[in-house]
Amino acid sequence: MTSTQRYIGLAALGLILTCGAAYLALHTGKQEVSPESQSHLARAVASAVDRQSQAGLSSLYRDRHGKPVWLDANGTSSDARAVMALLQTADRQGLMPARYKVGIIPTANTDDAARAAFELSLSRAAIAYAHDMEFGAFEPGKLFSDVSLPKRQDDTVAQIKEAAGRGAIAAYLVSLEPKVAEYAILKAALLRYRGAAIHPWAPLATADKAALVQRLQTEGFTAPHPTDALKAFQTANGLDATGRLDDKSLASLNVSPRDRMEQIAVNLERWRWLPRDLGRQHIMVNVPSASLVLVKDGIAAVTSRVVVGAPDKPTPILVANAIAVTINPVWHVPKSIVDKEIKPKLDANPDYLEAKNMAVADDGGIIQRPGPSNALGVAKFEMPNGFAVYLHDTPSKRAFLSDERALSHGCVRVERIQTLAETVLELTDEEMAQKIASGETSRQPLKHVIPVYIQYWTAIPGPQGAIGFRNDVYGRDAKMIAVLRGNSQRFAAR
Repeated sequence: MTSTQRYIGLAALGLILTCGAAYLALHTGKQEVSPESQSHLARAVASAVDRQSQAGLSSLYRDRHGKPVWLDANGTSSDARAVMALLQTADRQGLMPARYKVGIIPTANTDDAARAAFELSLSRAAIAYAHDMEFGAFEPGKLFSDVSLPKRQDDTVAQIKEAAGRGAIAAYLVSLEPKVAEYAILKAALLRYRGAAIHPWAPLATADKAALVQRLQTEGFTAPHPTDALKAFQTANGLDATGRLDDKSLASLNVSPRDRMEQIAVNLERWRWLPRDLGRQHIMVNVPSASLVLVKDGIAAVTSRVVVGAPDKPTPILVANAIAVTINPVWHVPKSIVDKEIKPKLDANPDYLEAKNMAVADDGGIIQRPGPSNALGVAKFEMPNGFAVYLHDTPSKRAFLSDERALSHGCVRVERIQTLAETVLELTDEEMAQKIASGETSRQPLKHVIPVYIQYWTAIPGPQGAIGFRNDVYGRDAKMIAVLRGNSQRFAAR
């Protein structure tokens, strides 16, 4: 059984248990309602929908002529009770339950206006939850100016309408959870750290070995020898795996469980921003860990260290399609680099361009010809996007040896660019070497476009459900967590 199958099975089981619990908790809300009362209620619902003039509600009830979605002859339907129970556990997804408030559950003595108000409140909450699970609770472009993600059609209301006809809205809402294994692991970890936050751990001291072992176990790192457990923790968190409790390891271990819980929550949110199908073959770049992986049929085919943008020149959150690889590329130097870096050097040394194998282009810009000093190295992935960001080689290999690799102007330098290019172009080492040795610039189209996801994962699932964390190099976590802590609607998608 695959991890995805296990995840779907657990989700289905969770729905069954949730529905059962909801039924027991809300059973007293079941009241017999006469057909005449149902007719009066339908008119009240239709009138309330007209007054509120909300597109989602109007669409949901248009063909129902006011017929309730959630109230039947017995009071609240079983689907309504299951949906309400699900909404109450929205925090398990890292969402804010306050966004999905529902009105007072009606009883036999509740008048039609109040029943209609409850009906619409649950519909609004279900629509909001569906949207938030499908696309994210926050609109990325309102949080950050450097985001470019695919536009996806929002058909959540239509899906709810269809599910309503089957009495299966709760099942539909459960199905919206991203099916990638990373999401399921992060979701489980969120509950674990939330539990730890109830009784936060005390700061560790370097001499307290027993407390260290317990802390490592709490965070999912176990091994027969404490040194091995610490090495596993260090590896997962991008630290030098020395097995010694150095200052960086101690600082990472002493981050509070609440802070970790919130960090996981915003990573869950960023997973919801992505398409549900990442592609059979795709490239995932993680900026905080400065790493890249080429995934083919769910398997990591190529992994590599990368260099990403410096904090003052951040690499954007981006999805683009790689369409070709250029071998021995010509570098068209961005105007910002020309103005800030090259012109001052040219003023000081008139021979600077020649020394760097550069020249003035026909359009007046500066180019750098292919060669050992070319800033793009021997290969560049063509992936059109509004930020002019791409994957490329570099002659400066020393930067890959450092743990701190946020150093570029925004593009992504790839340590194993030749292996990556050979794999996607289906070339042998010898064929690639020949093309590079020719010194000629050649554009090699890909047989199929490859989605490239440049993302910002600071909570990274590892073996046995343990989570590795990375520093918030651009402050994206801090901004999103501030919204969550304030329970603010400022950045809400609607």
